[in-house]
Amino acid sequence: MASLDIRRGADRGTLKLDWLYARFSFSFGDYHDPDRNGFGPLVALNEDVIQPGTGFAMHQHRDMEIFIIPLSGAIEHRDSLGSHAYVYPGDVQKMTAGSGIWHSQMNASMTEEDHHLQVWVRPRTRGATPAVDQRRFDRGQRTGRWQALVTPDGRGGSLTVDQDVSILAGILLPGHVLEMAVPASSSAYLHVVQGSIRVETARSMPLALEGGDALAMTMSGQLQLSTTSPDAEVLAFVFPSASIAGS
Repeated sequence: MASLDIRRGADRGTLKLDWLYARFSFSFGDYHDPDRNGFGPLVALNEDVIQPGTGFAMHQHRDMEIFIIPLSGAIEHRDSLGSHAYVYPGDVQKMTAGSGIWHSQMNASMTEEDHHLQVWVRPRTRGATPAVDQRRFDRGQRTGRWQALVTPDGRGGSLTVDQDVSILAGILLPGHVLEMAVPASSSAYLHVVQGSIRVETARSMPLALEGGDALAMTMSGQLQLSTTSPDAEVLAFVFPSASIAGS
């Protein structure tokens, strides 16, 4: 059914531990929301804050495409493939769990918190060969326009994903407008990383979204995004790829 659904950040699931503060956009782990069981192949969108010198010890994943998008601080990654990497703001790390991979994800600092987004996408292929890839993106290239972080074909230097989904990032300053045309049979999920944005469509009154809020769109139409704060950042998950433009 075609719809335009606002999901407020304050309504996300919450996990508070002595070393971790996490917000879950969808059902995850022991948190279950029958109305929020993912969005298409987007299984998880978690916002994690990890205390200094702590993190996720070695654990296993299978048959999932997992992306780490740091917001501040740094992550130290190790895995059963022998990979050892640091993931900083501006980087995006992809882990293809495939037939099975063990990894740890620790705060690389002993004095500062790590703050990142963790994205899980269900792949089309089960039992793939596990792999890890990482790219650094120029954040200036997403100011006032969409920057492709993840696409099925790796266009524009983006990371690839075994699914018909694109993950785009945009930064808005006053006077900027980001546009997205969502064709028929496509859908989009917008997540406000930080700041305040205004979303205009032909089918509704202007919508106001704050950091942590999301907009799930399962109908065709044109979106125009602008900011009502000094700056704002937004992620867009598009299934399948929609036409995009920025000005």
